[in-house]
Amino acid sequence: MKPLTSSGAYIKMNVCTVFLHLALLVTVQADTANALRFYERGKSAYTAGKIEEAKELFTKAIAEDPKHAPSYLARGYVYQYDRHYAAAAADFSKSVELEPAKPESYFRRAVEYFNLGEFRKCVADFEQFAELLPDQKPHLWQLGIAYYYTGQYKEGRELFEAHQTVNSHDVENAVWHFLCIAGMDSFEAARAALIPIDGDSRVPMMQVYQLFKGTGDEENVLKAAHQGTAIGGARIRHSFYAHLYLGLYHESKGSGEKAYSFMNRAAQHYKSNGYMGQVARVHRDWLKKKRAEE
Repeated sequence: MKPLTSSGAYIKMNVCTVFLHLALLVTVQADTANALRFYERGKSAYTAGKIEEAKELFTKAIAEDPKHAPSYLARGYVYQYDRHYAAAAADFSKSVELEPAKPESYFRRAVEYFNLGEFRKCVADFEQFAELLPDQKPHLWQLGIAYYYTGQYKEGRELFEAHQTVNSHDVENAVWHFLCIAGMDSFEAARAALIPIDGDSRVPMMQVYQLFKGTGDEENVLKAAHQGTAIGGARIRHSFYAHLYLGLYHESKGSGEKAYSFMNRAAQHYKSNGYMGQVARVHRDWLKKKRAEE
């Protein structure tokens, strides 16, 4: 019997191996092509507002090619839209695993970690996003808010000071800067360091600013939110921001019961679908957890 390493057997084995590799390559290419088709159809469905159909198509794309990162990212967006925070975070994690240099995946996962109240993971992902896109850090106010919840007040203060250079008429930036200083020092120190703001036309932001500055009061904030010609969604939005920032104001003064009461109304009675709406809900739950631990 000839040894297996004889030239004839070796050539036959190599030919078989080549054909096997070619067959696998063709299969992989077919799977990737099928995944891409489902992915493109999913994007079209999502754009058309067909959310469940989009989710099914992205899931089919993943079944065809489990390494198709864009499909995980896209399905994560669908879960995010449906407020399925854990499922969204899981898909964004898979996107991070498959494409670790893609900044968007870290940003989206950071948002979901915040929604889940996992603040340290949220901070880590926002910081990774900023490391990949350094010029975006001054714009990353979401990271500043996350720093507040992890008790990293110094980092939060610095972030909001950087944000002021790119967004100079935002009362919310000044308030979160205030909250970080109050956390690391005192209410009085925060008021003394309040960032000067003018020109924020959103109702009732200038009344909120006057409250934190010490030249306004709670009644003026609520009056501004409830008066005027705004109706429907606009009136609800005004009331949401009034209650959110009244809650934060009372928290900075150490008035826990008032803080919780206003925050609960912001999260429950005047719900907002935007990022700050999630901040109100997360903050309310955070306060509830702290109260339970006391």
